[in-house]
Amino acid sequence: MLIRELNRSSKLREYYDSDFWKTVRRQAKAKIASATRPDGTLIWDKLPNIFSTSPKLEKNPDGQDFLANAFYGAPSFASMFNTCANATLGCGSNCLNESGHGQRHMVNKGVHHVHVARVVRTLIWFQFRDQFKAKAQREIHALQRKAKKMGVPLALRPNGTTDLRFEKLWPELFADNPDVMFWDYTKDMNRNVDSIPNYSLCYSVHENTTDSDIEQAFNNGMNCVVVVRLKRNEPKPSRYMGRPVVDGDKHDLRFLDEQGAFVLLFAKGGAYSDATGFVRDLEKELVQ
Repeated sequence: MLIRELNRSSKLREYYDSDFWKTVRRQAKAKIASATRPDGTLIWDKLPNIFSTSPKLEKNPDGQDFLANAFYGAPSFASMFNTCANATLGCGSNCLNESGHGQRHMVNKGVHHVHVARVVRTLIWFQFRDQFKAKAQREIHALQRKAKKMGVPLALRPNGTTDLRFEKLWPELFADNPDVMFWDYTKDMNRNVDSIPNYSLCYSVHENTTDSDIEQAFNNGMNCVVVVRLKRNEPKPSRYMGRPVVDGDKHDLRFLDEQGAFVLLFAKGGAYSDATGFVRDLEKELVQ
């Protein structure tokens, strides 16, 4: 098991050790250096916000409007800090981090601003944690005021593109913001946040997931998310492996899903051609 984990970690490090990611990290470090005062405090006007939105977060289910934002950090070893302890080669190389505005070709004058911003946020989390938390809380207060003005609840996803155990690393985030609904996807089927009423988790199935892992996740109160080899307009089945299916592409507010269901997502971008097993084919015997 240890050898397998080391091999997996080594392959993911190698994936994120390309010239592209080396350039992103170098630019991110330079951005932080230019925004750091001699006393070590950060000049936030020169840095990206902690929370931001995305087209998927702006989707709302019928009749339920939310103001939704997320912390989009750098996944896996993209920053050279591992933010996804249970990442596999399949999810690491097919991560949504490189879809949408994160596609590699979206470079402007030699800078991929989306990825630089994500690495910047991640480096600040690891190297300036107290300042990160204070800035994030100020942003939450601003988002709460905006949500109140809009007349809608505020929902935040702490792990937009990472898998950090914030219930352990930052428990006050949830306790200090009881009127905010938090939700996340995770690769750790053992996480249990039942004691945190405003934090909801779902389990992301990957190529190494076993049927017993799936059952354990369901037993821990998490729905299971599966990326399937379907294209955007192809219909999803109503059931999968004997359980009801939720169309995860209609919106991202997973805390609104019925419990005990599979959440199916179509394979986006290059993930459609995935050969690791991370993207699953809808085998007839599994669709019931």
